[in-house]
Amino acid sequence: MNDVLGPLGAILTVALGLLGLLAPLHAGRMVGLKPEGHRGVSELRSTFGGLFTGMGLACLVLQAPAAYAVAACAWLSAALARLVSMAVDRNPSWLNAGGVALELLIGMLLWTGTTA
Repeated sequence: MNDVLGPLGAILTVALGLLGLLAPLHAGRMVGLKPEGHRGVSELRSTFGGLFTGMGLACLVLQAPAAYAVAACAWLSAALARLVSMAVDRNPSWLNAGGVALELLIGMLLWTGTTA
């Protein structure tokens, strides 16, 4: 089962990355960001697009437990940071809770790829 769940997390990472790469303005709206000028669009495209696409593809191509571990840690760290933000910024919205759930889900799926 781990040989399916880990790649599923990587595929979700690539899919979200492709959204950021191909539709950066839409991806930005989904997370509440509005880019300022062309440089802002490039930042959305590179961070939400290139970084996520590359991270997911690395897992799928390398099929290395270390690649899955790094990707899992990135997603799980994002969930932790969002939880901290919800408390510190006093923004316990349903959208943030959904973000935590998605980040935990993808992180845990990817973590299954760390075992051979």
